Order: sequence, then C-alpha cells, then structure tokens
Amino acid sequence: FHKVSRYLQAGSYEISQNQGVPEIVSQFTRGKVATTLVTILPGKRLDQIRQALVDQGFPEKEVDEALVSSQYENNAVFRGKPKGTNLEGYLFPETFQRTASTKAKDIVEQSILQLQKNITPEIEAGFKAQGLTVYEGIVLSSIVEREVIHPEDKAQAAQVFIKRLEIGMPLGSDVTAHYGSILAGKGKDLTYDSPYNTRLHTGLPPTPISNVSKSSLQAVARPAMTEWLFFVSGDNGTTYFSKTLAEHEALAAKYCHKLCEE
Repeated sequence: FHKVSRYLQAGSYEISQNQGVPEIVSQFTRGKVATTLVTILPGKRLDQIRQALVDQGFPEKEVDEALVSSQYENNAVFRGKPKGTNLEGYLFPETFQRTASTKAKDIVEQSILQLQKNITPEIEAGFKAQGLTVYEGIVLSSIVEREVIHPEDKAQAAQVFIKRLEIGMPLGSDVTAHYGSILAGKGKDLTYDSPYNTRLHTGLPPTPISNVSKSSLQAVARPAMTEWLFFVSGDNGTTYFSKTLAEHEALAAKYCHKLCEE
C-alpha cells in the first residue's frame, strides 16, 4: 500500500511479537540487520585468537582457512614480513560487528586493515628513527605489549629494549622465552633454548609473539628519553626501572615474588 517493497533489504533481522507491521517494515527498509560483536583482545598469541574466534561461533575449518597468511600478503602492512610466516602479530585488537553473513575471513581482513591504519607514516618514521624496519617494529611492539601492563610505562620499556639492541645486549625478555617454550609444547620454561629465548640469544626474536595495541606501537616509535637498562614488573602491577644489575636485583627481590617465580 505504501509502495516500499522495492526498498526491502536482504539480511537477518531480530523482530518481536509486540512489533507492529509499520515498525517491522521500517526495520527491513532501513536495513537494520541483527548484529553481534566479535572481539580480538590485545596481547594474544595467534593460537589464542584462533580459539577465541571458534568460541565466538565460527566453524573451526572456516577459522583455519581464514588464518592462512598467504592470501593477505598483497596488503601493504605485510611489507618486509618474511615469506612463509603466519599472521602472528598482525591481527589488531578490536571489536567488530558480525551479522549472519559475516565469515571469519571478514573479521581477519578487518583486523589486518586496522593494523595497517594504525601503522601511520608517523609510526613508520618513528620505527626508522630507532633503526627498525616496520616488521621489526611490530616484533618489538609485541614484546612491549606482553611485558608491560600500564600504557604509561610502555615508552620506558621500549627504551630499555632499544638501548639493549644498540649495545648488543640480550633483551632478556621472559615473555619471548615463554613464547618459544609454549610453541614447543614445553609450557613456560625460561631455560628452553629456542630462537625466541632472548635471555640466551641477542637481537630480536624471529617473529612477533602476540598481537599489538596502538599504545605499544607508539611506545616503540617514540620511546622515552631515559637511560634505563633493566625493568621488572612487580606483583602489585607497577613496573620498576633501573640502570644497573644490582639495582634491578634489589627491586626484583623487593617487589617481584609471585610473577618472578612463573
């Protein structure tokens, strides 16, 4: 009667019995489809993100197909990414809308696009100023992401790692050592000798160890102007920085008991 049939939009809609026909027709013509939210959290490994997508209702096979990295490598953000490596570090943490027609690949593509948007020319220039390629910047950002809780401490932690890289000192990062041992099925083992164990090997690990947030990217691009060489995360959530090994060990003994035993 109102000649709106040609404006009806295909999709999945949520309607209720107490809605009248005009309200339902308005919903259909405006394309107000039913949506749910899909969240990728920061500081998560690729296997954890995979499981999160499965837990949020995507079929396992569909998720595994969506996570094949080769199908996205024409994206500019993959410049410098070693061939054959997976999507570790490249799924930006964000919340995405999902409709009945949304596939796991749609979420992965949106997440990669968000990472690309957050690696701005200013971030790239900042990485370059620290002697890092974009890929190396993402790798180091993933370490900062996993090491430090509070955003205000990230720039100082980034400074520690960059200073150590400059002088050839091992990064000494527990989270990289844990990543390598977890990948090998050994659990969290600081003594396990893998290419990711930066307590044993100098330089950056071969790949990112988790995804990264905007604040971690910014911290690596614009590290603090300090001279710290050590830091320890206390059981109280505070990060303590120091210049000497003696100071570091004293702070660890005072503030880090539970965490330092993991």
